[in-house]
Order: sequence, then structure tokens, then C-alpha cells
Amino acid sequence: MEDTHQAVQGLTSLPTEVLSRILIHVDGSDISALQQKTCQTLHSVTMTRQFWYNRIHRLCEKHVCPPEEELEEYSTAELEQWTMRRIHARSTSPVKLQLRTGRDPPLLIGFYENTFLIPGGRWLLKPHSNLSIYFVDLDSSNLKLHPLLDPKKDNPSISNHKAVGYRILIDHKAPRLTFRFQGSLIDSRRSGDLPFTYAYIYQVDLIGHGASATLVAQIIATFRCMRERDTGFTHAFNNRYFAQGRGDYLLTEPAVEIFDYRQALGCFNYPTLMDSHTLPLSEDCSTHLEFINEDVLAVYCDVTDTYHIFNIESPTSFKLLHEIKLPVLPFDFSRTYWTPEASLMTFTSPTFSTLIQRNMERIYGLVIPHDSKLCPWTVEIGRFVGSKKGYFTFKPGIFISLLYNSETGTNSRLVHEWDYTCESSCSEPTPISPLGQEVDQFWLPSVFDEDTGRSVSFQSHKLRVADFASL
Repeated sequence: MEDTHQAVQGLTSLPTEVLSRILIHVDGSDISALQQKTCQTLHSVTMTRQFWYNRIHRLCEKHVCPPEEELEEYSTAELEQWTMRRIHARSTSPVKLQLRTGRDPPLLIGFYENTFLIPGGRWLLKPHSNLSIYFVDLDSSNLKLHPLLDPKKDNPSISNHKAVGYRILIDHKAPRLTFRFQGSLIDSRRSGDLPFTYAYIYQVDLIGHGASATLVAQIIATFRCMRERDTGFTHAFNNRYFAQGRGDYLLTEPAVEIFDYRQALGCFNYPTLMDSHTLPLSEDCSTHLEFINEDVLAVYCDVTDTYHIFNIESPTSFKLLHEIKLPVLPFDFSRTYWTPEASLMTFTSPTFSTLIQRNMERIYGLVIPHDSKLCPWTVEIGRFVGSKKGYFTFKPGIFISLLYNSETGTNSRLVHEWDYTCESSCSEPTPISPLGQEVDQFWLPSVFDEDTGRSVSFQSHKLRVADFASL
């Protein structure tokens, strides 16, 4: 007993900076106990900014999106709140859902998949049927919709156009949240062949601090480019290039066209971009295009379940870096999760019992390293263990996923930790079981942020927000 007392005395005699570094190894779920049940010296360490700085850096190393403002702008209490929210989201302890409801304006049918939850879970972007884009601060109590941008105001000539897709591009290296928002339109008055895709790009920045923060958008470019047919349309963009899938393998030659849109920066009358380069592909690529890092473009071809990874060197030059054949028929891709070393995705492999029902069985991880010398790889993360009945709605994440079972009317949370640096599983995949019944009512999530454990759904013109909370 005396030795233990001396050890505690020796620990508490260390400088606060040293204690802060030592206590970073305390499990996140034990921080509350550390604050409440230990001696005054250790408790005081948890009240310092350095303690929470260390915890935040540790979380970011585990691939949690960093705070949307610089750390110096937060109070110690705000740093603690930010950290503990993310620790609770990834905890394997049972949780419940806290529900809030707000009004949702009517949308065009099929636009739910174009709703964006910005990484970090606070800002929801929503398209309206009149082409304007709204945002909601999901941390606020009233869930009020605010206008973000309206391309018709900047150019009334597109009033009769209809939207065919939206994309966002997060600036991961900026000290504060900032991103570009891009929309693609077609002229709804035309029928048959549609010669042009109209595209606009806005710069969106976070203004203000904390609860008073808001999003402000400024248009930076408009342009249009040739489009041969009104077929399945996919597109991607980064700070330099706009890429669009052209054609369906049943109708025309499949290809991806690349345009350098920097020449259109500052132009707001939709000038035509003529110079482009075509990536020749022998299969339909209308499912998924995405710039995964700088000028590296991932093209998914669903005929062969293959990703083609290109480096776009210029509008007229490209290099095929890799092709990766997925091991199974993929379904329910997660959003791409960017890290400094690699871009990560997860996907599920379903088995079909009927045309309506499907059973989720396996979860896979896809790793695309940013070092082009390293080949991409897939790894089986785990196998879902649970009820096989009913219709499943699955929202996959990198480390946390949501599962809705229509037969029981319940939602479950799946936690699947994995080491994405390993090119193959070190052992057999771990069985993944639901962690607790989340809510005993109909809840069909449309978007999901795994860092905060927040999901959003839309039912009967109601915007419904659910947050993880400890039991």
C-alpha cells in the first residue's frame, strides 16, 4: 500500500505538461472517471488546454476529421465537448438515439441522395427543386434552413434548367472549414440529344465562431461542355479538372471526358469548354467518378467491378496507375474518407433472397494509397452476425455503420475497427454484431456522419436528426 501511495505521489509531482502526455494513454471512456474520482492534481490536468489538444491530435491520428476551426479559437470547455462527443461515438458501449425534428421543404423526387452532410456532422446541405441550395446548422436547436446559394440569381438564363447532380470538394489542408460546391444542370426544354452540361462552382467558407458560425458561398466559375446523350450521368471535380462520364455501353462508346475549368474562373455566363481529353474505357463507367487525391481520379466500372486509377497530368495527358478488381459484387459504398496517406472506402457484399429483400453479410475495406507506387487493395473487415429477416437499409462508414431492419423497426450500430495499413487480414475476419437497439421506431437514415454518430432522415416533409447518446 505504501509503495502505491509513493507511486501516486511520484506521478502527481511531475509537471503538468508531462502528466498531460501520460494521461493521453488513458482510454477515452475513462476520462469522466479521471475527472471525478481521482486526486485534485490529476483532475486539474484534465482542465488544461494541453490535455485536450493531445486528445484531439490522437483522435485525428485515428482518422477523425479535425475541428472546423483552429484549436486556439475554442475555449477549454468547447475542446472537451468536441473531444468527448467523438469518443462516445466510437465507444463500444451501448448508446441510444436522441431525436430532433425540423421542417423540410419539398424536394425533387430522387434528390435525397444529393443531400450532403459535411464531415464533422454539423452542416447539412440540401438542394431545392428550384435549383437553390440550403444549409442547416444541425447543432442548433431549431434546425432552420438558410439559403446558401442560388445559381439563378447569378444567371437568370438557367431558370428553366434542371439539376442532374452535385459534388463537394473539401480543402483538407485549410486551417478552417472551406470547400467548393459544384452543380451540374441540363436544359429541361430540350428533348432527345442534350448537347451541353452546364456546371457552376461556388467557394463556401465558414464565417464566425462556435454557435454563431455560419456558411457563406461565393460563385467562382461557370462553364458548359459537350454532352452527347441524355444517359446515366456521373461527374467529379477538383481544384483544376471537371470530369464527366459520357455515354452508356448500350447506346454509345463509354468514356470519361476531362476538362480544365481554370480558364472559366471568374466567368459567370457559362462559356463553352472545348478542349478536353477522353479516357477510353471498354466498359460502362456511369456508376462512380471521384478525385481521391489532388489529380488522381478513380473510375469505377460496374460491368467488371473494377476501379481504374488515373493520374490526370494535363487535359490531354493521363497515366493509368492501377486497376483493382473488387473481390465480390459490391453494394452500399461509403463516402470516400480522406487521410494524408490514403483514401478509404467500405462496401458490403449482399446476398439476395428476393428482388425486394437483401441480407448484408460481409463488410470490406478498400484502400487507395496516395503514393502511386503502392497498389490499392481490399480487405475483408468482418461479417455481419444478426437477424437475416426483413429489409435492410445499410449506411456503411469506415469504422462505424448503421443498420435498419424493417421487420423489427429497429436501428443498430456496427463498430468495425481495422488496420487499413495492412494489405490483407492478419487473421479471420471478426464477426460484427449490432451494439444495442438504438431506437424502437421507423428510422430510415439518408446521410450519416460516423465521427459524431449523427444521422439524418427525411419523412413527410420533416427533417429528423438523431445523435448518439450514452445510456
